[in-house]
Amino acid sequence: MSRKKILIISYYWYPFAGVGAYRVSRFIKYLLRNNWEVVILTTKKSASGITQQADHPIFEKCKVYRSNIIEPVGLLSSGDKKKEKTSNPSIFYRKNTNWKSKLAVWARLNLMVPDAKFTWKWFAIPLGKKIIRKESPDIIFSTSPPPTTNLIAKKLAEWSKLPWVADFRDPWTNIYYYDDNPQSKIAKKKNQKFESAALSKADHITVVNNGFFPENNIDGKVTRITNGFDPDDIVENTEQIIANSKFTIRYFGSMKINQKPDSLISALKKIEDSNPKIADKLAFEFYGSIDPDIQAELKKSSSKIEFSFTGYISHQEMMRLTLQSDLLLLTIGKSRNSKFALSTKVFEYMISGKPVLGIGPIDGAASELVQKTNIGEFFEHTDSDGVFKFILKVFEASKKEQTLFERDQDEVDKYSFKNLSSHLIEILEHQIERK
Repeated sequence: MSRKKILIISYYWYPFAGVGAYRVSRFIKYLLRNNWEVVILTTKKSASGITQQADHPIFEKCKVYRSNIIEPVGLLSSGDKKKEKTSNPSIFYRKNTNWKSKLAVWARLNLMVPDAKFTWKWFAIPLGKKIIRKESPDIIFSTSPPPTTNLIAKKLAEWSKLPWVADFRDPWTNIYYYDDNPQSKIAKKKNQKFESAALSKADHITVVNNGFFPENNIDGKVTRITNGFDPDDIVENTEQIIANSKFTIRYFGSMKINQKPDSLISALKKIEDSNPKIADKLAFEFYGSIDPDIQAELKKSSSKIEFSFTGYISHQEMMRLTLQSDLLLLTIGKSRNSKFALSTKVFEYMISGKPVLGIGPIDGAASELVQKTNIGEFFEHTDSDGVFKFILKVFEASKKEQTLFERDQDEVDKYSFKNLSSHLIEILEHQIERK
């Protein structure tokens, strides 16, 4: 088969990457290894505040085009600079104690449709047309959020007549934060119109999990390609692994207020009350963006347990620390659609060989994955007794150097990006052939 060229539209790309770029970067990595040419349309800047260097030299083979964007950072500020600097929580789950916070939420919901990146299309569509004329790609691939990415791809697909595959890491109008922060009827209708038009136009749709678009009749062109892990991320040099001075539980990524692990907080109080000597031997380390209110409640839960909160770290450092952990924490939110959530970190956890403590819907996708791969246990947000017993069980096993969970390697291998990317490539090639 002749060499194919793909135009990938992604708001997140190095150096403005963060977790939003991980999925697409791994797809790109294996596209390049399979002799595809990759052209990327992204932004010149990002309001995320997260920067990181590309973690593999193969990405130098990509042609990257960057368009302007106007992001309303000032309007979306809560006014509490100290709080934002330390945690950068979603505006939807801040405590709206002042007029500026309330205005930010209202404006984001009703003026910025479909999202706060809506201005990007003003610059990306003209640049995208120039890219297509110059590069002559065979297909367009977009990854969201933000949903604006799909509006850009839709316009470019209509203009160029190229096939278009739309990738969704999260739902669009069905996303969790609209449950607690409903839009006005006008804004909601506009958002639904955007979503319906994009879903209808896309030649194929890939989703990380089922249940994203329950009200749209698109089943015939939707394929589930979950997130996964990159085999190259496995740290081979075990000499770098240092033994912890305390039994160390680690968490990586953001934790918004709707993810507050109530059962964990209660369990830690119970450990201190019933087993103070064990509490003195526990350390919790959080890396990423943790809501300040959650931080405060965790610290209050025990005076003996050691807590530390650090900002985002490199992906390489994260992988090293997962291997060095005694227990890994995973939290899923409490909203209506949380059972469909499948956090990226669960895949990185599964290759560490360390036990996983999951808190969230026990009938959800994350819980199912943890059970299928046999890497840990899952507990509801209300099950403090279960969390309490589990932590003590893993702690005692660690002292005896016992392994509680033998992961199912065949099941784990299904989630390698090497395998997942092969499914995507089949879809891309099929869509090109159809056109």
